[in-house]
Amino acid sequence: MNKPGLSARITIIMLSLGLVAMLAASLKYRLEDHPLITNIAPHTARQAAPVENSAPEQALDAMAEVMQNDPEQASMIALMLRMQMNPNDPDTLLDLSDMFIRGNDLERAENFINRAAVAAPSDARPPFYLGVLRERQGKYAEAADSLERSLSMRDNPAARFSLAVLRIYHLNDKAAGKAQLETALQAPGLTDHLKKLIEEELSKL
Repeated sequence: MNKPGLSARITIIMLSLGLVAMLAASLKYRLEDHPLITNIAPHTARQAAPVENSAPEQALDAMAEVMQNDPEQASMIALMLRMQMNPNDPDTLLDLSDMFIRGNDLERAENFINRAAVAAPSDARPPFYLGVLRERQGKYAEAADSLERSLSMRDNPAARFSLAVLRIYHLNDKAAGKAQLETALQAPGLTDHLKKLIEEELSKL
């Protein structure tokens, strides 16, 4: 079978990049084994910028092969392309931090979180992600402080649920944790899945 032409392969790769970016964004809807939630609010995935037509055919072949055989690596490529186009885009920086948190590369994750905080100082998401990262490091008091800071910028049931988990299971403050759970039930943006998790935690107290 003849190999598709250069322009056809570029089109296939660009469509794949767009799909990969959407898949990367949708990953944050999932929960970790620990009931800390690593998503504050989904943001619309954007297609990566078109690759220049002058790109070497071998590079295009290699990228297409990666996308087919290694979705995780393909997601990383898509995010890196997005960051190359806009190094200070907080959405991209936080997507990268989320990926590194999931891979337990906490040093790199923190670097991208800090960059996002500088790029968007009024955005509630960087301190939220920092709270998740601190929890992974076992720095529970610092994690709670970061989540409190996030909530001071923007109310969010996922952040309140995460803070409640920290208070109840790691900081020995069930009363404060319960208060966060009860408030989360009234918070805007509460999903049915998160509501179920909150009600399950409340039933244990």
